[in-house]
Amino acid sequence: MTTLSIAPREEQIELQGVPAALDQAQLVAVPDQSDRKVELVFTPKSGVACSLSLFNGRFVEYRRVARRKGAAVVFNLAFVDPKPAHDVELALPYWASAVLGGVAILAGAYLQLWPVAAGGAIWTALSMVVARRKQRNRWIFYSRHGRIALFELRQCRADAERLQKLIGILAKRGQQAWNHLPAGRERLAVEVAEHRRLQSSGAISKERYERAKRRIFGQYKA
Repeated sequence: MTTLSIAPREEQIELQGVPAALDQAQLVAVPDQSDRKVELVFTPKSGVACSLSLFNGRFVEYRRVARRKGAAVVFNLAFVDPKPAHDVELALPYWASAVLGGVAILAGAYLQLWPVAAGGAIWTALSMVVARRKQRNRWIFYSRHGRIALFELRQCRADAERLQKLIGILAKRGQQAWNHLPAGRERLAVEVAEHRRLQSSGAISKERYERAKRRIFGQYKA
């Protein structure tokens, strides 16, 4: 097993376990623990309690410690959109409000209006708390044609380079796995089967599964 700091070796890992012709169940089957070859593990430095492991060339195990006592979900990268959505919210109004509170602190201290300074301090603290809660910088991974949100990775300054490297690796693995799938209607059936597997495992709801299925059928009819 390697970590994300050794990019050249990670890029040399070959795609494994994607034969040319298998039935649907085999194409979406997740390897048992004893058959898994873990290639890299990504753990954010931001303090977010989650981790992602890449194994057997085309599977990722995503674990959120804060949810369901660390329950892990496995996704087949062949059915994950290689271009995750970047969701950024800077919460600028709340930070601006905190700055105004800071101005009130300085003005109150200069004029010796201590109630004003105290009010400014409280205002600044509350504004900063709200800003930090509202602020986000995350990458959301969707299913390829079902367009169902599967998992997300939060980005912080310390993780930016590692996270971009990880996104590139996942995109490459996913495209390789996708190219090995049967074409046409057989690929449609396998993609639906993967969403059905996720629904059966509790990773997505039945409603989201039905929505994804309609989108997949619509994609192949187009």
